[in-house]
Amino acid sequence: MIESWHVREALRDRFGSLLVDSPGFGDSAAGILRAYAPYKDSYASLSLKLQDNLFNTLYEHLGPGMTVQMNNGMTRRILISELPDAADDVLGILFDTLKPYSVNYDQLHAYWMNTASLAAMRVLYQRFAVFLPVSERRMIENIVRENYPPSRWESWIDSVSE
Repeated sequence: MIESWHVREALRDRFGSLLVDSPGFGDSAAGILRAYAPYKDSYASLSLKLQDNLFNTLYEHLGPGMTVQMNNGMTRRILISELPDAADDVLGILFDTLKPYSVNYDQLHAYWMNTASLAAMRVLYQRFAVFLPVSERRMIENIVRENYPPSRWESWIDSVSE
């Protein structure tokens, strides 16, 4: 079952422990994930719901300045442009719960192809490898290595693939 601590852990590096450990942080986002039903929601619509939810949660906790103290002690302003990536981090929690069936693969693959979701790429690469053609596996590796810092992918991309 998806709980608020999953959301807090997914967002800890992005928004800092001081914020994500505050009371209630992640509760409503976890509720959105728990309420997901593939017959009524798409991953794209879920992402939009999460973006709205994250904005409201951040505004509630930080106020209009949207300033947060990071784990290294630095203070920074959270930008609206960060919300799609933050929502993707949270969506990754749901993706991690998907059973490796072809129907789930097809839906996740389609979402990845339309959005370039890092969370979708990670789960396809890690958990749906049996369905993923070698050429697409290499494509994911190249896309991720070229567009994200190693801290975002070094734990899940095979180092021997280089």
